[in-house]
Amino acid sequence: MLSLIAICVLIFFVGCNSKINKSDSENWADSLENVQKIEVISPEENPILTISDKQEVEDFVNALKIDKWEMKDVPSDAIKGKQFDLYQQKTIKFGESSKDKKELKHVASITTYNKPYLDFNLDDVKFSFKIPKEVFEYLSEYQ
Repeated sequence: MLSLIAICVLIFFVGCNSKINKSDSENWADSLENVQKIEVISPEENPILTISDKQEVEDFVNALKIDKWEMKDVPSDAIKGKQFDLYQQKTIKFGESSKDKKELKHVASITTYNKPYLDFNLDDVKFSFKIPKEVFEYLSEYQ
């Protein structure tokens, strides 16, 4: 009986630990998985474009190649470029109606620069990254 309890506890801890050991890039990718709308904003704070088509949003998230980002400070001489505001539907909690949660909430922002760097803001936490050249070019194309 004691060995059965030990096996159950072991399975529980291994199962819980599997989510904890995900790499940071997988956690960020998971948080972007449910993005439903992206607003592209110019450096002058003017909206340029809104992306809300499901396939376009998915293509955008995939093109970011988050697993290739390298955490590094943005150079001090870098000039801010476009900002990408990411939105998703609010999470429905137990006892809440789905019709009350149709509005989208801001979940993250990506600020680009004139160099292959970006800031990724998730809630009130800012991360800075050096990004691959192809991601830099992709983000720079939005006009």
